[in-house]
Amino acid sequence: MKTRPESETARRPASDRAHACYVYGIVPADTRVPEDLTGVGGGPVSLVRHDDLAGVVSEISIQQPLGTRDHLLAHEDVVEALAAETTTLPLRFGSVVTTADALVEEMLIPYHDWFSEVLDDLRGGQEYAVVGSYVEDTVIREVLDEDPEAARLRERIRELPEDAAYYDRIRLGELIVKALDEKRQVDTEELVNTLEPHASAVAARAPAGEDTAADAAFLVAEQDVAGFEEAVDELGERWAGRIRLRLVGPLAPYDFVPPAPEEGT
Repeated sequence: MKTRPESETARRPASDRAHACYVYGIVPADTRVPEDLTGVGGGPVSLVRHDDLAGVVSEISIQQPLGTRDHLLAHEDVVEALAAETTTLPLRFGSVVTTADALVEEMLIPYHDWFSEVLDDLRGGQEYAVVGSYVEDTVIREVLDEDPEAARLRERIRELPEDAAYYDRIRLGELIVKALDEKRQVDTEELVNTLEPHASAVAARAPAGEDTAADAAFLVAEQDVAGFEEAVDELGERWAGRIRLRLVGPLAPYDFVPPAPEEGT
């Protein structure tokens, strides 16, 4: 694998305000960065090392505001590339310091112990997301079969003119939303209980949409991946026709990075 030496451009003096240091994450200091890896704005990615840790960085122009889709994709590409090579503590999109020296002084020194602890917790694991989406016709039939009031409203709406059924439609929508919330709790619990034995950590996630049946992230050790994927396949077969199950990963472990402590605590 081609590698790039530590960047000197990131260590420009603080008086040079044309550029800043974009930070993607924290890795062990012995990490090697692939030579062809480019970051936000197209600049080369390098490491700023201090003690046994390193910040993954690239130089960006302060004249160009962050926030485009290309910037976000570049950030994700760098983090995923590093996570595939080594244990990585990913930072959220948009983490910027003035210089590499500022990165050392403001992050690597004061948060050294916390970074080290989190990297130890993440070592040997990769994140997998498992997302279930309801098959609409199936789950709506479930709601109508289980809730007599919803079933009556559905029949009444079919018999009334559109204007006359306005409030009935609102009430039916409320009943369906409530029923889906209850089903989502049950289905998420089943997802977690089924897959948790194959993971070292689990993080349930907020539903991305009304059709989300369950959404959870799992930190899975390399030796457990085959068993985890098999368990996902078995659950998908059990839920077939009711919930569509999708496995995404391996990913950088965003869902397993705890909130940073206050400096000095």
